[in-house]
Amino acid sequence: MKKATEFTVRTFFADKTSKNYLTIKENNKIIILRLKLEAHTKQRLIGTVTKSTRTIEMRRKRDIHLFRKGNAYGFNDFVLRNQTTFDLVRLNDETTNWVIPVKYILENGTYLEFSKVGFELQRFLSLEQLEIFRILPEENRRF
Repeated sequence: MKKATEFTVRTFFADKTSKNYLTIKENNKIIILRLKLEAHTKQRLIGTVTKSTRTIEMRRKRDIHLFRKGNAYGFNDFVLRNQTTFDLVRLNDETTNWVIPVKYILENGTYLEFSKVGFELQRFLSLEQLEIFRILPEENRRF
């Protein structure tokens, strides 16, 4: 049996049309997902899955990650459609915390693809849509 501190690392292409690839670093407790876009030199963290709660945690910086035109956050479409390890997305930025069902993102997210700048296909949810999933600090000490 693998110790919790020992990680298995797997890498594979994240779509059929580009050289974007996912790296999955996994042990008995967590899975760390990173995406390397062909147009960029370094990988970026998608999130960390806690296996026991079937939740992926994603941290965002509002001034960098919020899509201003739609006042929305994006979620990697490939990861959401093809994963089997999490049911909830725990999203937080400097001001707000949310817990969003993956099913809700898949059913209600708006597709946007910024292919000219090398980003992957994403589904976007506006801050207004996310409001129903807001978690207040007194409701959950984990934030």
